[in-house]
Amino acid sequence: MPSSVPAAQHIPNVATDYLVVPKHTAPSFHYRIGKAHHLPVTATVSHAGAERSIAIQQPAADEQPVGEEEPTANKEPAVGTQPVGRWGYPIPGVQSPTPQDATAPHFFIQPSTWDNVIDHGEFDDVVVGSGFCALAYVTEALERDPFRRILILERGDLWLPTHFQNLPLPFKMVLGGPSETFPWTLSYKTYNSTLRFLHGSCPFFGGRSTFWSAWVPRPTSELMRGFPPYLVKAAATEEFWKKASTLLHVTKASEIEDQVFGVLQKGIDTRLASHINQIPTANTTESAPLSVGRTYSITTVRFNKFSTPGPLLALQERQRHLAHAKKGSPLMIATNVIAQKLQVDTDDDNKVNVLRTSRGDLVFPDGKTNVILAAGAIPNTTLLLNSLPEMQNRAGSRITGHFLTHIAARFPIDDTLGKLSDHLEIAANYVAGKATNGLQYHIQVTALHSPNPEQDAEDAARECPDFAAAATEEQLKGSEKHIVLVCATLGELDEHNPNSWVKPNAQVSDPTTNIKVQITLTDKDQALWTTMDKATYDAIAVMAGNQSANVEYWAKSPNSDSWGWSKNKPAVEDIRVPGVVHEAATLYMGERSDTGASVDDHYRPFGSNNVYVTGAALFPSSGSWNPTLTMCGYAQDLATKIVPARPRSS
Repeated sequence: MPSSVPAAQHIPNVATDYLVVPKHTAPSFHYRIGKAHHLPVTATVSHAGAERSIAIQQPAADEQPVGEEEPTANKEPAVGTQPVGRWGYPIPGVQSPTPQDATAPHFFIQPSTWDNVIDHGEFDDVVVGSGFCALAYVTEALERDPFRRILILERGDLWLPTHFQNLPLPFKMVLGGPSETFPWTLSYKTYNSTLRFLHGSCPFFGGRSTFWSAWVPRPTSELMRGFPPYLVKAAATEEFWKKASTLLHVTKASEIEDQVFGVLQKGIDTRLASHINQIPTANTTESAPLSVGRTYSITTVRFNKFSTPGPLLALQERQRHLAHAKKGSPLMIATNVIAQKLQVDTDDDNKVNVLRTSRGDLVFPDGKTNVILAAGAIPNTTLLLNSLPEMQNRAGSRITGHFLTHIAARFPIDDTLGKLSDHLEIAANYVAGKATNGLQYHIQVTALHSPNPEQDAEDAARECPDFAAAATEEQLKGSEKHIVLVCATLGELDEHNPNSWVKPNAQVSDPTTNIKVQITLTDKDQALWTTMDKATYDAIAVMAGNQSANVEYWAKSPNSDSWGWSKNKPAVEDIRVPGVVHEAATLYMGERSDTGASVDDHYRPFGSNNVYVTGAALFPSSGSWNPTLTMCGYAQDLATKIVPARPRSS
C-alpha cells in the first residue's frame, strides 16, 4: 500500500500562506502592557487580518525540528489599514457581529486563507467531518507525526461548544427538532412501517457528539458477527481498546464516585449480577461504561459528557503552539464547506486528485493527499456513490442499525438496597443478551431515587446517562419513596435483508442528498423485538427484588390519552420507539469477491487508492452494542496504518 509522505517534505521553503493560526488574542492584562504589547482585536466581519501565516519547512524524517518563534508585538497598523471604528474611534464599530463572526477568526479558516487553500494548498490528509472518527484519526495521526498537514472540513458552523447535558437545563430543548437533518429521501415502505424513519444528521461542528447518549460498551469478538479477519484481529489487542477508551474518557458508572452514583449503583449492579440467570436470554451484565470521565485531573466534576468540539479545538491549540516553535504544523479547520464529489484519475492508480466542495475544488495533483471520510455512514456512502463507478453496485447494498424499546417502571424502596441518600441517586447498568436466532440486544438501565424531584431536576438532567431515556418530571413526582427504572433496550437489525438498502436517487440533483434509504423488518427482527421486550420486563423484576410484586409501569390509560403508574404492563405499541439509530454496514469491509462489500482491509473503498472510510459503515453487522468506542478504535488503527511515525529525539 502507498506510504504517506508529508506534502512539503522535499520542497524547502515552500509557500505556506494557506497554513495560518490566529493572532495573539490578548487573554489577560499581562499581555497588554509594555512596549511589546498586544491589544484586543476589534470586532470586524470576515477580517482577514485576524490570522497570520506560519512559514514551516518540514524537516527530513530523521531530523528533529528545532527553533522557536521570535516574540513579536502587535504593531499599530499603517494609516489606511486599520479597521474603521477601531475601539469606537472615530466612529462606532460593528454592532451586529454574528456568532460566526465572533468565533471563526479564532478557530476556523478565514476567506482569504481559504482562497489560498483552494489555489495551492497541500495537505497530507483532508478529513471530511468533525465528529468522533475525525477526532480519533486526527489525534492519533498528529501523535505519530506533529508535522502532518491536516485539513478538517465541516459542513456547518460551530453551534454547541460541548454536549448539551453539560449546559444549563433549558438547553435540553435543542435535542432533535431543527438541529436534526435528513440528507436522503426515505422510502414509502419505511415511512409507513413500525420503524417509521432513520434518525438524521447534526450538521454542525462536532456532529452528533454534542447529543449522543455516551454509552460505550466494548464488544467481544463473538459479538462481531461476520466481521472480516482484519477487523477482528485489530480489535483483539488490549492497546486497541485502551487508546479508544482514553480518547473518550470512558468511566464505569460504579467508578464515577460522586454523590449521585453511589449506594444505588452498587445495589443495582449487585442484583443484576447475582440474578442474571432469571433473565433467560441475557448473557452479561456490567456497570455501565460511559464516556463521561473527568476532563481535568483536579476538577470536582466527575460526570462530564464527552463531545468533540472542545478536544478538537484543544488539539488545534496544541498544534498552533508547536507550529510557532517550529515543532509541528497547524491543524486547519474549515466550516461551511460541503464535500460533494471525488474525482478519480484512472490513469494514476485510481487516485483521487480533486475533491469538489461547495466552496471550490480542492486539488491534489501529486496524488499524495489522503481523503479521510468521517462524516457518518450515510453521508460517506452518498459521496462514494456519486464518485466511484465500482461503488454503484456495492455501496449501500446493506444497511443495519438498532431499533428500540422504552419501558419505565418503579418499585417501593426497602432496606435491601442499602441506606440511600436524602438526595438524588442514579445508577446505570448494561445488560446484554441474544435471541435464539442469534440476533443481539442490550438493555441500558437507568435507575433513579429522587426524594426531592423539583430540587433534583437540574442534577438529574445533567447526570442522566441517556437524556432521551431519562425519567420525566411527571414520573419522578409522587415517586419520592420509589426507585424509578428507565430501560432503553436496543436490538440489532438483520444485516441479510435485501429490502433494506441505500440507493442513488436520480430525481434529486443535490449530490449530497441524491439517495434513497429503505429499512424494513424481517421475521428474525420481529422475533428479536419480542425477546428483548420480555428480557426488559425480566430485568425489571430482578432489580425490584423482594418488591417485584409491587412493580408499577408507566402506561397509557385504556380509556384516555393520559399516562400514569399502573400495575398493568403498557401495550406493545406504547413501548416500541419509532426511529432507527446507529446505522451501519453501508460500506462494509470484506473481500472484493463479495459483491456487496465496499472497503478493503486497508479501509480503502474498491476503486480508489487514497480514500479511506471510518465509522460504523465498515461493520458487516451492527450487533446491539453502541458503536462509538469501536468506531474510534478503528479510526485510530487507520492512522497507525497510513501515518509513518516520525522519529523523536530525547
